[in-house]
Amino acid sequence: MEREIKLEVLHPELWEEILHHPLVDSAAIAPKEMHAIYYDSADGALRAAGIAYRVRKEGRDWVATVKLAGSVDGGLHQRPEWNQPVRSKKPDLGVFAVDEALMTVLAPHLHRALVPVMETVFQRREHEVRHQDARILLAADWGEIRAAGQQRPIHEIELELVDGELADLLQLASTLCASLPLCPDDASKLARGSALLGKEIPVARSKAPTIRGRDNAGDALGRLLLYSAQSILGGLAWLQLDECDALHQLRKEVRALRALLRFSKGADPEDRLRGVRNGLAVWFHEQSLQRDLDALAEHWQSIAPRFSLPATPLREALHDARKTTRDPRVDSRARLAAELLALWSQVLRNPPQNKQSLRSYVEERLQRMDEHLLFVEPEQTAQFHRLRIALKNLRDTLRHVSELWPNKDTKAFGRQLHALLDAAGIIRDAQVAHQDLPQLFHAESRHSALGFSAGILLGYLEARRERESKRFGKHWERFRQAPALGIEAKRPTAISAVAEAFACSLHPPCQQGNFLG
Repeated sequence: MEREIKLEVLHPELWEEILHHPLVDSAAIAPKEMHAIYYDSADGALRAAGIAYRVRKEGRDWVATVKLAGSVDGGLHQRPEWNQPVRSKKPDLGVFAVDEALMTVLAPHLHRALVPVMETVFQRREHEVRHQDARILLAADWGEIRAAGQQRPIHEIELELVDGELADLLQLASTLCASLPLCPDDASKLARGSALLGKEIPVARSKAPTIRGRDNAGDALGRLLLYSAQSILGGLAWLQLDECDALHQLRKEVRALRALLRFSKGADPEDRLRGVRNGLAVWFHEQSLQRDLDALAEHWQSIAPRFSLPATPLREALHDARKTTRDPRVDSRARLAAELLALWSQVLRNPPQNKQSLRSYVEERLQRMDEHLLFVEPEQTAQFHRLRIALKNLRDTLRHVSELWPNKDTKAFGRQLHALLDAAGIIRDAQVAHQDLPQLFHAESRHSALGFSAGILLGYLEARRERESKRFGKHWERFRQAPALGIEAKRPTAISAVAEAFACSLHPPCQQGNFLG
């Protein structure tokens, strides 16, 4: 079984610098020329059967390889693999006759006419490294994929576990991502080439874990943490964080993971995950200014037509303000990947421990969260912001555990929580506008078009803030009087209903599923 992590180089212009880095240490290694030809039948029978077959020239030698469908999660590729030396690039599945089990799989395809469907041409620098107690093969690949007259670049670091624990492989990947602009990639070379052909390679991915009230709390929380980290890692390498929607969605997923980590502290008695919690907090808050400016731009885009004003100048000015001079060596995707890989490694090495049933653990922790929710006037800016964060933490926690309860007609809580957060968000946006807009446009004359637009936006948000501030007390009262929270005599049962209500508000009529997105 092949187990490897593919790390995409996010800034190829730094390739030579990466090769010289002590953690990679490959610059002095003579590159080996690789030329692989992937074969299939004209009707794609091998691809449909989950079989990848290639013949690759490695230096002067030819090697035939068959890989069967495996799994891909968070850049970790796990699949059965067979290699056989051959004399030429001519396709011949019969060379694998030495393995009876494999031949049973290949038998239906032995007489098919196989043709080249894609090629990879690249240089590989390869050497074995030791990390903790593991032996790991590190390969630095540079070249291109060729298919259907198109090319796609190859610039990646592969880490293949030769011997040892998966946790050690993940920890090495984390260390590399923390130091270099690298990020796990779910797409293999074959998958990327197949995309050029307009084909999709079938790959098994982990499904959202099913949780039950009787589950061991530590085991269930470990499964939820791993799935959440892997889900974020899966598409991280190709996210364009300069795009507002991409950054917003990523921050939502990271915020939900952070909520789950805080919620899991009762199953981490030695606080081994503290470093990851702190690392994710630092990453999250470093993106806050960008997200705040994106929110202001969205508000302006929606209201500019009402005032017969062009949306573009102020929107672009806000977009330009979110761009900071970044050192490509410190890519935010790589830094986030490092924290997520460290979490994955730590959970494998030291799984969460708590002997309670999951239902009991969840009810106790939710009750504590509920007891700490205290009303704050919106004018108390710092305290109000903390209340808003606590409400978001409650909402995001419930997204992970709400399937523990069956459907009942308790949707009012979910509606009131969303209404409360919407009102708090509007108030917060106005507070951000008061803080950021004067600083961004202090040099602009109030008579200039840009300064005038900024003033209109600030006035609009201030009017909404005043309106929502007056309503916030009523929103809070409805939230606290929602049926799920009104049963004081049986608090755990009430909290159960809270989570159940939230599930209904997300997925009517309370279908079980993935609450992490």
